[in-house]
Amino acid sequence: MKILKKQILFLIFSLLLFNFIFSNDDLKNQVELTFDECYKIAYENNRDFKIAKLDKQIAEAQLQKAAAAYGPTISLMGSYQPVYKASIIEIPAGVFGPTPISFPMGVQNYYSARVSLSQPLFTFGKITFGFLLAKENYEIALLNYKKAEEKLKLDVISAFYGALIAQEMSKVQQETLKANEEYLRVTKTKFKNGQASNFDVLQAQVQYANTKPEVKKAEDGYKLALLNLKNILGISFDKEIILKGAPDYKKLQMTYDEIKKKFSEKNDDREIAKHINNIGDLQSKLQMSLLLPSIALSANYNYYSDNRDFHIEREYWNSSWDVSVGLQWTFFDSFKNVASIKEAMANAEKAKINKESMDNYSEIQLEVLYTSLEQSAQIIEAADELIKQAEEGYRIAQTSYKNGLIQSVDLLNAETGLLRAKTNYLNALYNYTTTIQKLQNFLE
Repeated sequence: MKILKKQILFLIFSLLLFNFIFSNDDLKNQVELTFDECYKIAYENNRDFKIAKLDKQIAEAQLQKAAAAYGPTISLMGSYQPVYKASIIEIPAGVFGPTPISFPMGVQNYYSARVSLSQPLFTFGKITFGFLLAKENYEIALLNYKKAEEKLKLDVISAFYGALIAQEMSKVQQETLKANEEYLRVTKTKFKNGQASNFDVLQAQVQYANTKPEVKKAEDGYKLALLNLKNILGISFDKEIILKGAPDYKKLQMTYDEIKKKFSEKNDDREIAKHINNIGDLQSKLQMSLLLPSIALSANYNYYSDNRDFHIEREYWNSSWDVSVGLQWTFFDSFKNVASIKEAMANAEKAKINKESMDNYSEIQLEVLYTSLEQSAQIIEAADELIKQAEEGYRIAQTSYKNGLIQSVDLLNAETGLLRAKTNYLNALYNYTTTIQKLQNFLE
C-alpha cells in the first residue's frame, strides 16, 4: 500500500509539474496590449506603412537627382595602349626631292589619363522644369506619407476598439443565451404546472436554439477582429494578445462652422490634387522646352606618356587641355515632340478637372462624416438611460412571466428591446470612435 501511495503521489506531482511548465509557456506567449502599445508596434511593423516610408525615400532621392542636374559632371578615364598602327602620309617624288617621302601621323601614347568636365549653361528650362516636377512629386510623397501615418492610426483604432467591442458583443450574446436558457426552464416549469401551453414551450425552445448560432457568430467575430488587429500590428497570428482598455466616448469640441473653416484652410486630398494639377502644367512646359536647343560647357585635361616603359617621373609625361562650348538641338524628330506636347496638355486639362471633382467630393465627404458623427453621438448620449430602462423592463417582464401576469411574447419583446439597445450602443460607439478619427485625419 505504501508503494502504491508513493506511486500515486509521484504521478500527481508529475502532472502538476507538467501543467505548471506548460501554463508558464502559455503565459510567456501571451502579451497584454494597450492602444498606445498597439500603435507603437504597428508604427514599427506595419507593412503598408513601411512601403509609404520607402515611397517617401524614393521621391526624396529623385528630387536630389533633379537638383544635381544643375551641377557639373566630372569623369576620369585612364588607358593603356600596347599596340598602335599609325597612319602613313606619303609625299610624291618631286615635291621635296627626287624620291617619294613617307612618314607616320600621330604618336603612340602608351599611357594616358583624362579628366573631363561637363556643365549645362542654358537649357531653356529643361533642367528647371525637371526639378520643379520632382519637387511636386516630393510634396505629394510627403502628403501621402502623412496620410499613411493617419491611416495607420485609424486602422489601429478600428482594429483595437473593434476587437474590444466585438468582445462586448460576445458577452451580450452570452448573457442573452443564459436569459433564454432561464426562459426555457421557467416555461417548462409552468407547463408542468399547467400554466403554459405546449406552444409556449416550443417557442422557448426555438428562441434558445436561435440564440446559439448568434453566440457562435459573436465569438467568431471576436476571433476575426483579433486576427485583423494582429495583421495590422505585423505580429504572428500565433501570438496570444489580451487587450487592455475600453472604448471611450469623447465628444468633439468643435462646431460645424469651425470644422468647415478648418477644412477650407487645409485638406490633404485637396493639396494632392493641386500638386497633380501643377505637374500637368509643368509637363506641358517641359515638352515645349524640348523643342529648343541646349548649350553646355565642356573641358578636358589630358595627361599621357609615349614611353613604352612606365615611369612616374614628370619628364616622361606630357599634358594638354581644351575648353569648348557646344550647342545641341534636335530640330526635327518626325513630330514626336509635338505629339508629346498635345499629350501633356491633355493630361494638364485632365488634372484640372480631377482637382475640381476632388474639391466637390471632399465637401460631400465632410458632410457625410459630420452627419454620421452626430447620429452616433445622439445614440450614445441616450444609450445609458435607454439601457437602464430596457434592463429594468426586462427584469419586470421576467418576474411577471414567472408569476403568469404576461405572455411569453411580452417577455421576448422585452428581451429583444434590451438586446437592441445594447447592440445599438456598441455599434454607435464603434462608429463614433472611428469616424472622429477619420474627421481629424480629414482636417489635419
